[in-house]
Amino acid sequence: MKIDFAILGGGGVEPWFANEGVPNKGMLSFAGKPSIEYVIDALRKASLTNRIILVGNGYPDSIKSKVDLMLEEGDSQKANIDRLVDASETEYLVVTTNDIPLVTEKTFDMVVSALQKTRCDLGLPIITKEDTLRMFPGTKRTFLRIKEGNVKIGNLFYISKTAYKKVEPIVEETSRRRKSAIKQALQLGVPFLLRLLLFKNVGIPELEKRISKMLGVAIKAPILQCPELGVDVDKIEDLEFCRSILEAK
Repeated sequence: MKIDFAILGGGGVEPWFANEGVPNKGMLSFAGKPSIEYVIDALRKASLTNRIILVGNGYPDSIKSKVDLMLEEGDSQKANIDRLVDASETEYLVVTTNDIPLVTEKTFDMVVSALQKTRCDLGLPIITKEDTLRMFPGTKRTFLRIKEGNVKIGNLFYISKTAYKKVEPIVEETSRRRKSAIKQALQLGVPFLLRLLLFKNVGIPELEKRISKMLGVAIKAPILQCPELGVDVDKIEDLEFCRSILEAK
């Protein structure tokens, strides 16, 4: 089933790429092509794409002309997601980011198809350290140790508009607490957190169950072979790493 794809393309200039002369991470160049253009081109080729929606400011007409709908950036990440959800024509929506230039249409199709099959309200792809280093040896990423191994969440989430409206108050509260990671984490319960952080014996099914109960929606987070969604550009080392790969093609 085709669905709308949305790209969070906001954010301004950060110190680590200030000398690149671009307004945001999405316009960082890789082999002569902006990061966001790699994302848009992959989405345009993906068989599950209905429309491409971009929220953000500072993009040239050459980028704006490649998407189906352009939205102004809000004053917060939540405001941007609110706008994307309201603008979506489809009940389910996929939200991704502008700084994953290694992504392909096959990645998007595989991940979204897998999440659709779970019949979840909110879906997140889980990426293993093993898969990441196998495909991208030398990349340096942060992983969380759980029962299944060292993992991280990909830069994509799949959500129903109905579910988002239900969890919106929680998203708003979390946004207000964004500078207090401890307060956010305590919502999961102290015993659970101790098991997760100290003993590393919490598995994905238990995480899904605990967070689904907390949010009141069905969450699924399957392990999928999609390392491209985990190689985002957040620091100069990431920039150099992705450039080395794309310039070699």
